[in-house]
Amino acid sequence: MVSASNKRLLITTPILKKSPMVSSARKRVLFANQETARSVILKYRESGNPSHFTNVFKDLSVSGSHSDLLLWLSQMTECVSLLDRKADNIVLEFLKIPFYKSEELASAAENFFITLVTAHNYYAYLVLEQLFTFLIPDVDEQDKSLLEKAGFLSEEEKAFHKQILSSIVSIHNHVPLIRDKLLVLARKCMPYFRQHVHQHAVYTQNLLHLCSFLPHLRVGLLEIIITNMATIDVHIPRSALTPLEDDNDEDEEEVEEDGNSEDDEIFNMTLECESKEQMKIEKDDDEIILKTTFTIMDNKDGNTLDVLMIIMLQYVHNVCHGIIEPGKPTELGKNSLQLKYTWEPLQDGKKKCRAGSVRLSNGGENRTIGCECGGSEHDIEAIKLLFTELKEVFSNIILCTHSSSHVQFLLFYLLALRPGLATIFLDFLRIKKFENPSCSRDIRRNAMAYIGSLLARGKYIPFIHVNSCLELICAWCSTYLENQERMQTNYYEDLLLHLPFYYACQTVFYVFTFRYREYTENSKRLELARKLNLERLVMNQLNPLRMCAAPIVNNFAVVARRFQLAYCYTIMENNKRLGIPSAHVDGGKYTGNMTLDMFFPFDPYLLQRSKVYISDHYREFDGLPEDVSQNEDMDVNADEALDIIMSPKTSDFSYSLSPGFKKWHSEPFSVDSSFGFIPS
Repeated sequence: MVSASNKRLLITTPILKKSPMVSSARKRVLFANQETARSVILKYRESGNPSHFTNVFKDLSVSGSHSDLLLWLSQMTECVSLLDRKADNIVLEFLKIPFYKSEELASAAENFFITLVTAHNYYAYLVLEQLFTFLIPDVDEQDKSLLEKAGFLSEEEKAFHKQILSSIVSIHNHVPLIRDKLLVLARKCMPYFRQHVHQHAVYTQNLLHLCSFLPHLRVGLLEIIITNMATIDVHIPRSALTPLEDDNDEDEEEVEEDGNSEDDEIFNMTLECESKEQMKIEKDDDEIILKTTFTIMDNKDGNTLDVLMIIMLQYVHNVCHGIIEPGKPTELGKNSLQLKYTWEPLQDGKKKCRAGSVRLSNGGENRTIGCECGGSEHDIEAIKLLFTELKEVFSNIILCTHSSSHVQFLLFYLLALRPGLATIFLDFLRIKKFENPSCSRDIRRNAMAYIGSLLARGKYIPFIHVNSCLELICAWCSTYLENQERMQTNYYEDLLLHLPFYYACQTVFYVFTFRYREYTENSKRLELARKLNLERLVMNQLNPLRMCAAPIVNNFAVVARRFQLAYCYTIMENNKRLGIPSAHVDGGKYTGNMTLDMFFPFDPYLLQRSKVYISDHYREFDGLPEDVSQNEDMDVNADEALDIIMSPKTSDFSYSLSPGFKKWHSEPFSVDSSFGFIPS
């Protein structure tokens, strides 16, 4: 007999009529809701069969509603005691569900993560690894707009990454012992250096945000960022960033036929890519727009490094001005590069100092003295701390990387913003690195190379500091020669035996030739040049003119002869007549008699977009003396002298393709970089 209720059900739902069906997605969610977190965990612990949770978590990940996700987070938090090592697969699969869709979900997920790692600290590594993975966005390789907007995020994406960073910081605060693992994971999750520029830019900005949340980890995070940039840098040949010169030889022949002197082009320091750059400045009431004809760099790795350099250079500028937000790369237009400097008022009504701006000295010399604010808006304590930390990163990473071309300009720019730090940095390189016999040969060599390149290229370094530094280096060389003369046992030319001495001599020759116009502009400064006693460096039994790089020796000989500071040609001709073949460093092994490879860390900057931060603080070579006579009495005729002294194929003074970048290989070593800071 059928009851009344069943009778009504049969009447309302005929047997031939289909009952209302919910969608398949909704059905899956209803099925998922039938399983509770406790039942899933207990079933898996008993059987060890992952099918008990894989389908449920997959449904939650694909079609789970906001309420479903909140319910599961609440249940999993209550069942944390069951999530021991026997249930680690459940935790691994549950972490892959995207919970950071809203602020409420992010808060619930963060609460679950903290409860989990507090109860079972061995899950902290897995949780942090998954969170760091979420910081790398998915990209479409075919989307060309990401090349123009690399590093830019929508407001939703910004909120998503901010919530993830908040969870990372919360886990760090609740489990302090996770500090070392956090740095290991940040390094491990760094995108492969060949990956898309947008992924590198976003991940780097996230690490910089993390620096502001966890300032005690900033040194480690900066090392991770700069190591990644250095890896990209060393894999980019400088030739890949410069325009191709197909008809170079034909152009030289045309120049000779026109009657122009070839010597004028030998020592031209301006790269061709610079001559093609056209800069337009448009001024509005609220902003200044700099436009150039440069587009996105064709080299993929070069474009990635260019964007990362912009982010880091902007970060350095912001920290120096008390701004904790990391910098963002400038968006490229379709046909040109537009750098927008928005004038934002400060609290006192003044306008913020623009990144990439420059302020010139009032002394009449072509010297920069920082950014346009002149230091009035600088946060001195923040600058001191950043300088100390970057100096440590420089010692650990950059100083032992011989083939990097651009990463070191981060420190170059920091010194440009606060020129008083340059003296401290030069003393650090000279005393703590070069003159320290406990440092390896490569470190002493690189330290002297950085000293010479910074003195030559830094437009913010005044002449008085250049002269003081050269005096100290020359005094060290003179003391070295006196010690060798007194002992007599090793007083002969030998590259391996006297390598630090030869690099010191090469630095003196290089810097003096680069800035000789300042030394010879009046009689007082010319007297300072004579006090350097350059002839003492030239005329000794160690014979540095033979061991130093030929382009440097050739150009130094021209300048020294013009102003009667030293006479090098006789020694150079004797070295030439020896006829003993020379060899370069190859794989760390020396063969035969050698000359020093050229290594100049601050060679011309080739990245197009980030170049605007560097170019105004960067010194170009002014050229050799124009009134050098080639008709003076010599033991050989003019053509032979030119072949011996200024071979066009070997005497290019641009140093844009230093052989050292191709020959040298870094070796592991340890550096103690804990040195005191002297405020400027």
